[in-house]
Amino acid sequence: MKAESAHMASMPSSPTAAGPTDLAECDCPKARHDHGTRDMYGYHKCRCTPCAAASRDYYRSTAHLTRTKKWASAELARQRIIQLRAAGLTMDAMADLCGVRVSNLHYILSGPGGRTVQRILASTLDSLNAISYKDVAGRPISKDTRVDGAVPRLQTMALHAAGWCSEDLSSRSGISVQTFNKLMRGSGTTHEMRQRINVLYNRLHGTVPPEAEPLQRIRVRRALRKAEANGWTPGMAQSLDYEEAA
Repeated sequence: MKAESAHMASMPSSPTAAGPTDLAECDCPKARHDHGTRDMYGYHKCRCTPCAAASRDYYRSTAHLTRTKKWASAELARQRIIQLRAAGLTMDAMADLCGVRVSNLHYILSGPGGRTVQRILASTLDSLNAISYKDVAGRPISKDTRVDGAVPRLQTMALHAAGWCSEDLSSRSGISVQTFNKLMRGSGTTHEMRQRINVLYNRLHGTVPPEAEPLQRIRVRRALRKAEANGWTPGMAQSLDYEEAA
């Protein structure tokens, strides 16, 4: 049987001892644990009266933290996140503004294993609700600022439904085909890309793609098939407001 390490000595022979014994001693190289503390009770398994009392007092003092937590409906938080994303905030920007980890925000949206989260801490919902539209509008934005891709995504889908494929959109905007494809799969984009796609959409919306050449006709059919398979329509982006929320 392996001997215990020097800093994990056995418990005192008398659990009711009023003072420290020589059977439970701390020999930790980086931290000193004294008798009469919760660390000595928990880490070194000391059961003398002072250590047991310290552990009991600790749990008594912290028990109220779990009993008095206030909860809120996770659905309210999901709706707020969707609202803020529609206003142009990415999940990272939202996390910065409300002080909640971005992983927690994703957890609220999708839950563990895709299961719907039913409740969250009320303080999390309060933090999300505290983000104002002044905060959104007041964010410093550069051409590389990450923004939500919902509006340019719908604009791209609407153009596909009109027969404009990603290759056509790329050649007319200077944006790569890969960027369009990632956008349609749900990725975010940058402020500059969003502006360029908005200009492209306004220029091509309501127009008919060229079909004079065989390759052009193939591209149109491919775009229409993709749109039909996904339920996209040419007018799906008409009611969207591109402008930043004020």
